[in-house]
Amino acid sequence: MNMSNRQEKQKKLAELRDAITRLETELERDKELELHQAIDHLDDHFAVVETKFNNLKVFWSSLKSDWIKDKV
Repeated sequence: MNMSNRQEKQKKLAELRDAITRLETELERDKELELHQAIDHLDDHFAVVETKFNNLKVFWSSLKSDWIKDKV
């Protein structure tokens, strides 16, 4: 193997390693972005559940109040 061929292969290998490192960094950023989006989506779902729960508490209180009135 001549020296220039070996150097070319080493250079190509270094370029490939740099490309892999860049791709891994990009993949990690994408993963973090997806995670943040999922958390935001989860917050939306939690708000909906919280609203439904509060509505249920109001309904239950009203139902209980009506039931006590009917008994008296």
